[in-house]
Amino acid sequence: MQENDPQHHQFLIIDDDAQFLAAIGASFKELSGGRWAIRTATNHSQALEHLKAHPMNLVVLDVEMPVMDGVEFLRLLGRTHPGQQVVMLSERMEETVRQTCLDLGAILFLAKPSSPEDFHNLFITLDSLATARSASGFRGVMQQVGLDDVLQMECLARKSSILKVTTGKRQGQIYISEGEIIHAQTGQLEGEMALYGLLALKGGEFKLQPFAEPARRTISGQYQFLLMEAARLRDEGELQPGRGFGGLGRPADFGATSFDASAPTEARGTQIEEVLLCSNAREVLYESKCESIENRLELFAKLEQQANQAAKGTPSGRFHRMWMSTGSSRMLVQIQPAFKLLVRSALPPASDAE
Repeated sequence: MQENDPQHHQFLIIDDDAQFLAAIGASFKELSGGRWAIRTATNHSQALEHLKAHPMNLVVLDVEMPVMDGVEFLRLLGRTHPGQQVVMLSERMEETVRQTCLDLGAILFLAKPSSPEDFHNLFITLDSLATARSASGFRGVMQQVGLDDVLQMECLARKSSILKVTTGKRQGQIYISEGEIIHAQTGQLEGEMALYGLLALKGGEFKLQPFAEPARRTISGQYQFLLMEAARLRDEGELQPGRGFGGLGRPADFGATSFDASAPTEARGTQIEEVLLCSNAREVLYESKCESIENRLELFAKLEQQANQAAKGTPSGRFHRMWMSTGSSRMLVQIQPAFKLLVRSALPPASDAE
C-alpha cells in the first residue's frame, strides 16, 4: 500500500487494554477491506513513536488510561502535534470530560464500542470523518451513514458547511454555521419541517459543500434538540419522508406547552425555569438553570423504573410523558428510548389558571 495514497487512511488507536486493541484492529481491518493502515499503542510513549514515524489521518484515544490519562495525552498532543485530528473514546459519557476534550481540540467524543455492531458503527463514523477531512467534499450512501451522524460530526466540530441531500427527484440542503443548524430547505418547505423531512429520507446521496449564508435563517434551536426530535418523530411514525411531519403544528408538542429552547422566554408565553436534556447513557446534551444535574438524573432513573413496572400490569403499555405540579411550578418529564427531557415552567397566576 502506498503511504500517500488518498484512498488509504492511517489510523492510530491508543488503549491500555491489549485485548480491546486486538479486537478493534481485527474488526477494522476486515471492515476496511485493506483500505486502512491500523497502528496500535498501549501507552503514550508508543503512541508518540508512531506519530513521529507516520503521519496519521486520525488518532483514536481512550480516555481511561493509566499513568497519563487520555485527557492529559490529548493536551500533550495539542503541544507536540498541533492540528492532529483526535477522536476520544470513553466508557463513561461524562459531560464535563466530553466538554474538556472538545475544548482541547478533539473532533468527537464517542462511547467506547463493546459489540460487533458498535465496532461497525464506529468504523463507519471514523471512515466518513477521515474521508471528509481529506477532500473538499464527500459522497456517501445514507443506508450506511445516517444524515444524523454527519450533522452531529459537523456540529460537534463547530464547522460551517452545507449538507446537500439528493434522493430520486428530491433535493434539499441543510445549512450549518459554526456548529449550529440554521436553515434547511427542500422543495417548497423551509425551516424545521424541511429538516425533519430530509432526516426521514431512507436512501440517496449526500455531499458536504463550503458554507454560504442562506437568504434567511429559519432554524434557531439547539442542534441536540433538533436531532432528538427528528428521531422521536421517526420512531412514532409522524415523519413523512421529504414532507416534514403530519398532524403537528410545531416540532415538539409537549401537551399544554410547546417548548422552544431558542425562543426568548417572554415570546413563548410561559416562563421556563429549568431545562435538562440527556441521552440514554446519562450524557447531558443541554442544560439550563438546573441546580442539581445528578438529582435530576436520579429522577429520570426512578421514573423510568416505575414506568417499566407499571407497563407490566397496564394494557395501555409504557408511558413516555408525565406532567407534575410542584407548588408554583409545573414539570414535564419525557422518557424516550434515545433521550430524557425535563422542562419546569412557572404556573400562571390563579386568576389565569384553567
